[in-house]
Amino acid sequence: MFQAIESLIPIMLLIGLGAFLFKAAFITSEIRSGLDKFTYWVALPSLFIHELSDTDFQALDTGDMVLVLALSVVAASLLAAVVGLVMRLSEDQIGVFVQVGFRGNMAFVGLPLIIFAMEASGTSNDLVSSALIGLAALVPLNNLIAVLALILAKQGMSLSIFGRLVIKVISNPLIISAIVGGLIGWFGATLPAVIDRPFELLGQTAIALALISLGGALIELEIKGRIGLSVGSSIYKVAAVPLIAYGLTVAWNLPPDQTFVVMVFSACPSATVSYILTTQLGGDDALAAAGIIISTLLSFVSLAVVLALF
Repeated sequence: MFQAIESLIPIMLLIGLGAFLFKAAFITSEIRSGLDKFTYWVALPSLFIHELSDTDFQALDTGDMVLVLALSVVAASLLAAVVGLVMRLSEDQIGVFVQVGFRGNMAFVGLPLIIFAMEASGTSNDLVSSALIGLAALVPLNNLIAVLALILAKQGMSLSIFGRLVIKVISNPLIISAIVGGLIGWFGATLPAVIDRPFELLGQTAIALALISLGGALIELEIKGRIGLSVGSSIYKVAAVPLIAYGLTVAWNLPPDQTFVVMVFSACPSATVSYILTTQLGGDDALAAAGIIISTLLSFVSLAVVLALF
């Protein structure tokens, strides 16, 4: 239990620091937006390349883990859609409900937690590599389902959707960096120190910047009602989704380290990018904002349980 607390406290402190800095106007909306862009386009891709290029993929079997992660995302999104239809949510709400209900903040919360837990327990660095592989695999799937959920709820199916999705996937920096780092690691090549060291240093900034930005986002987002529905979607995200994921890890008999990665990712709060996507594609932005804030608060309980059990 001590290791669980030891892994969660740094995350809570950095999120709290981000919230304080934003509230004190030390960080503005423009600065926070810049932090997000830097983290997403530079720091996280650098972390991917540094870690994956040094990974022994021949000894690392993550196929079943990636499959379980993908199945849990699909199952969680489909079940959320069914719940939304049963509740007779409006077209502005159901797509947002689905997105907030299944899409976790894996890069900004899950990955830091796995790294901190690894350091606290002295686990092999292969755990981080497995997490990065799983994260890279889920990025296109999450984007696909999230965009489909929002657009189908508002407009129905159209051919133009798929063109937009393809562009999003092939231009995603996390996918590109995962492919680059993965190919280097797969073929056993070694990056020269003068190239790898900058990637390492930039990657080390990713976690802190991501969590500080998340804290600012929680202050910046405005909740305008929708509390009841947001609480429901948040409980679904941090309680029902981990149960779905756990059932799949048991069915596939995943090893303990990969089960841990799946459970952390599934217990993460709703991703802050859900709010941005909602405002861009049309939807109940108040529901998205409230769902992100409430699920983040509730996720400290779900993640503590996961750390204690797995």
